[in-house]
Amino acid sequence: MPELPEVETVVREIRAELLNRSITAARFAIPRQLQPHTPRGLARAVAGQTIRDVRRRGKHILLQLDRGLLLVHLRMTGRLYVREAADGERAHERAWFHLDDGRVLAFRDARTLGVIRYVREGESPAMLNCLGWEPLSDRVSPEELKIVLSRRTIAVKPLLLDQKVWAGIGNIYASEILWEARINPRKRASRLTRSEMERLCQWVPRVLKRALDRGGSTLRNFVGADGRGGSYQREFRVYGREGEPCLRCRAPVRRIVQAQRSTYFCPRCQNTK
Repeated sequence: MPELPEVETVVREIRAELLNRSITAARFAIPRQLQPHTPRGLARAVAGQTIRDVRRRGKHILLQLDRGLLLVHLRMTGRLYVREAADGERAHERAWFHLDDGRVLAFRDARTLGVIRYVREGESPAMLNCLGWEPLSDRVSPEELKIVLSRRTIAVKPLLLDQKVWAGIGNIYASEILWEARINPRKRASRLTRSEMERLCQWVPRVLKRALDRGGSTLRNFVGADGRGGSYQREFRVYGREGEPCLRCRAPVRRIVQAQRSTYFCPRCQNTK
């Protein structure tokens, strides 16, 4: 699933093309991707509205309209891009927002797991209200982190995947962050030391910004709005490197399963109790 760097890459690529463009009409092929909306109801709601801003919150792409907010979650295979209407529909396109300049904002999703929601002005978007800190903009202190961690008995790796703590971190970057911070992914979150919390606060934004500079990571499906994949997968420190030497101490990288997800770490330099 695309994580923060991948979603932010898409947002930055489509923002300039969409700002102050009006949606003249919309069509949707998969009704369940819109629930609780209906295709006709959602099309009627967005038609005639102008896109005033394009931004990200966690893993959500947000299009600010005149009278509401359009939310897109890419999930596993979703892709959002602008193309010429004359180019014709591409395989696996599931939604089309026709723009006043003759182009189309298209949503392509081979596995149809993506989500499109419309939140009317004045309504509270529940899927956003529960999200935690924004890693790229919120400066989190060890004291603030300690308040959150003191109430959590789970291991620190699954905690990083909890969108109510830091929004946008997924499985890949959680392993990368913990390697950089030299923290054992199995360590109970409430038992992190002051030094470990300081390093965590430092490396969460640093790793994500570094990945963003590379256009994110492409392992299977992700490509940006311009059709190009990310390149950060070439710089992974531990993710996907089971059995290979740690780039810091040369010990073999291990893989374990936590919360049904693969975790990669160095048993030597992340061997904190």
